[in-house]
Amino acid sequence: MVRQRAAPTPESASSEQRALRELIVRLARSAEALGLVMHTQGNLSCRIPDTDLVLITPTRIPCSELQPDDLVTLDLGGRKVQGRHPPASESSTHLHAYRTRQWVGGCVHVDPPHLNALYCVGEQVPNILGNFVYLFGGEGLAVAPPLASGNQAFAERSLAAMGERFGVVWQNHGLFCVGRDIGLAFERCVAAEQAARVYYLALALDAGRPAAIPREVQAEMVRAARRFGLTRAI
Repeated sequence: MVRQRAAPTPESASSEQRALRELIVRLARSAEALGLVMHTQGNLSCRIPDTDLVLITPTRIPCSELQPDDLVTLDLGGRKVQGRHPPASESSTHLHAYRTRQWVGGCVHVDPPHLNALYCVGEQVPNILGNFVYLFGGEGLAVAPPLASGNQAFAERSLAAMGERFGVVWQNHGLFCVGRDIGLAFERCVAAEQAARVYYLALALDAGRPAAIPREVQAEMVRAARRFGLTRAI
């Protein structure tokens, strides 16, 4: 027999949302500490469980100064439900991800320098590190066509380019990753920049093309990732 989840009380719902707000702030500060963003760059969001609402970071507030009460609550149509600040400039892409992918529980956009440098010169991050293979299901990163961001057309083109993958590079801009929760989306951003940094350094050694993980090993890693629940079947 399937147990029905008890309806949240106002007190428990409020406590859960407070915890989500605090988590988003911690991740935003971690993003800056890890060099994934600078100052006011990047944006993070998550679904509020059992609702059609999304918590998202505001625009133009430095990560180091961000507070839980600064976050903005939007409905899936983009209407502001709560918050004293304008939402992130990339909110249309976050919302489009939630509308078109019911399994997505969190989205993170960062501006990682090594990844950006590689994609600016036409390089793409190969499956060079285990974490990158595990967290992206062996499929790596998609690349969206260059467009001005911050609007619905950009959101639709980005998510169409991403397809069934978990991350898409906005060339000359940054990276957008999704996950079943915001923690997993954030981990994907970290893994992508780590792989990009290693690949960047390997290229700088000028000792030949860096070797990717052998395909048969990648396949084993992908199977393990599915067992661990890191990815859906791809």
